[in-house]
Amino acid sequence: RIVRAWRLKRGSGWGGGHHALSSAQEKSMNSNNHAWKIVHLMRHGEGEHNAACDIAGDEDLYEDERYFDAGLTNDGKEQARDAGIQLQGSKLDAVVASPLSRALQTAMIAYRAWKDHSQPTLSDPRFVCVEWCREGMTYGVHPCNRRRAISEVKSEFPQFDFSHIATDEDEIWRRDGSESQQDLNHRVSLFLEWLENLEAKHVLVCTHCVFLHALFANFVREQDNAVNSWFGRGELRSFVFEFQKSESP
Repeated sequence: RIVRAWRLKRGSGWGGGHHALSSAQEKSMNSNNHAWKIVHLMRHGEGEHNAACDIAGDEDLYEDERYFDAGLTNDGKEQARDAGIQLQGSKLDAVVASPLSRALQTAMIAYRAWKDHSQPTLSDPRFVCVEWCREGMTYGVHPCNRRRAISEVKSEFPQFDFSHIATDEDEIWRRDGSESQQDLNHRVSLFLEWLENLEAKHVLVCTHCVFLHALFANFVREQDNAVNSWFGRGELRSFVFEFQKSESP
C-alpha cells in the first residue's frame, strides 16, 4: 500500500476550523476511485523511559529492564490531554492504539479530553488495539518496547478490542536481536492495509515515533520535509489519507 496525504490544520477552512472535511470536500473525495480517511496520527506522551534518559543524559537507560513496557509520566499525561483538546469538535469513529502501555494510556486520556470538550451529540468511537503499529525496534533491543501479555493488558484497558492480536505473549520483541527495517516496513504495510479496510472514516491512531517515521519515509506520497520530521512526544498531526495499491513501498 501507498498513501497520498494532505495535512489538515485548525483554522484553515477545513470543516469549520476543526480537523475535519466540510460536506462538500467529503463529497468530492467520495467521487474518486480510492478509499480515504481522516487520520489523526499521534505519538504517545512522554514515557518514564524518556524522562529517565533525559534526566541522566544517557540513552543507554533505554536498555534498562526497569522500564519494561514503561507508562506515561505526569508530563506525558498532560501532553495526551492537550492533544485530545486539540481534537475538540472533530468526529472520531475509532481510536486505535498499539498494545504498549504508554500508547494505550495516551489514547484513553486523549479520548476523555476530546469527549469533555466536544458537543454531546458526537458519538463515541470504538477502541481497537493492534500489534502492527507498535514501536519500530530497528534502533536496539529496549525493554520499554516489550509488551505485557494481552490477558494482563485487557484488564487494565477493558474498553479496547484486542481480537486482532493473535498471541497472548509478545512474539515480536526479541532479546537476541533488533527488528530489521524490512520487517518494520512489512508491519507498516500490514497496518495500512488493515486501516484502509477498517469501518471508520475518522480515526485517531496512538503509536510511536520510529513507526511513524517508517510510515512517512516509505509509504506516503506527496509530502514535504516538515510532514516527515520526527514526531515530538504527545504530538498530534492530522491528515487526509487516500489509499492506493503499489507493488512495493
